[in-house]
Amino acid sequence: MELDLYIVGVPQASLSNWVAQLSVNAKAEGIQVIQSGVDDKPDEALPVIYDELCSPPEQRISFCGSDESVLHTFAYKSYCSRLDRHWNVCLHSAKKKAIFLRFDGTLLARKVAHLFYQEGTSDKVYHLYLAQALTIDFYSVISRYGRQGRILQQTEKSFDYRFDDAEKEWNRLYHEKVDKGYKVGRPTIPEQLELELPF
Repeated sequence: MELDLYIVGVPQASLSNWVAQLSVNAKAEGIQVIQSGVDDKPDEALPVIYDELCSPPEQRISFCGSDESVLHTFAYKSYCSRLDRHWNVCLHSAKKKAIFLRFDGTLLARKVAHLFYQEGTSDKVYHLYLAQALTIDFYSVISRYGRQGRILQQTEKSFDYRFDDAEKEWNRLYHEKVDKGYKVGRPTIPEQLELELPF
């Protein structure tokens, strides 16, 4: 089993120091840590990663282990430790074709969009997730929206096991906002951490 942490905008020295320390802790858990650059070849995983990072990833840290539960816990804690330092990172599961959500290690997102609208006195944000539970293929579309820097409102629409229907709804909402003039951008950490889902 493997999980990949994608990183952009972190100085090489900081990354190397962290990976050296991480490798020691990982070995004690029976997990192997491998650092590599991200090559330019197409990868079906990259669209959701690009959308979350709002930039092409520069580095990849792969976590490999045979115990899925231990691997998930270790990789997610490592991911959160980098978020706490305001690194631009995302944790990807190739098995699920999704990234882990920043606020819950049991939720994944197959598609994400972070949209912003600024005109005149208007300064709005709209975060859109096509979410699924880690252990079952239960899908939901979550929207968080409101004025930038304020507590955001949240709506959720559940689709049980119907991925195609959830994806259609996500696409509809995304295009509706883009047609209104919203632009893609990188969210601030506090806005993402405020999101809580009732799965």
